Amino acid sequence: MLRVLIDADMFAFRACSSCERDIDWGNNVWTLHVDIEEARNKFIDITEDAISRGLNKMKYVGMYDTICCFSSYKNFRKKVLPTYKANREGRRKPVAYASLVRWIEKEFNTKEILGLEADDCIGILATKDDVPSLIISGDKDMKCIPGYHYDFLRNEFCKVSPEEAQYHFFKQTLMGDITDGYSGCPKVGAKTAEKILEEDCSWDAVVKAFEKQGLSERAALQQARVAKILLASDYDIINKKVILWKP
Repeated sequence: MLRVLIDADMFAFRACSSCERDIDWGNNVWTLHVDIEEARNKFIDITEDAISRGLNKMKYVGMYDTICCFSSYKNFRKKVLPTYKANREGRRKPVAYASLVRWIEKEFNTKEILGLEADDCIGILATKDDVPSLIISGDKDMKCIPGYHYDFLRNEFCKVSPEEAQYHFFKQTLMGDITDGYSGCPKVGAKTAEKILEEDCSWDAVVKAFEKQGLSERAALQQARVAKILLASDYDIINKKVILWKP
């Protein structure tokens, strides 16, 4: 049976955002509100549509289980790199987001792992056994996870091999992600990272790029550990502990 893994953070956020309405009450008073029933229906609609399109792209016909994955309120990466997602602190979620999540947790099969992001939860579930999984998200970073992927924002389907997943992981380490608060290797963008890895897709090549900019392997390892989306081999399920990546 196929396992369908949903990036529920993204779907819940989009559902609530699309339902926000503002009201001018006069006398310079404005409020913002969400009809929670509308948001619930929106979540169902966009999720079912994405699953249908993803399965169609995959050409899969048969039974499947759906798991909605959410991020935990803690994040182990902040201990590795304090600036990780620091630029997002204080930003509000859409109105009624928390209420919608609580409803989803009651009505759907959900998964959340303390200290981990939804991406990690998906990565662990997708690689913990031989059950095939279809990952549905709009986050391009998901290609760091081997398996079947459906990008519902771009309507793109692909199968990522373990070698391709490692390539994307090294590329992410090199180029960084400013929106997530880690810089990668200085002066290395997407094109430069691709050129480096096309010549030599190895950890040594990543380290050499950092050393060329006057940084040590330790600096490269710090960036890699925040860039790495966890797989089953990166998490001790019994002790509920992250196994930090080592080359």
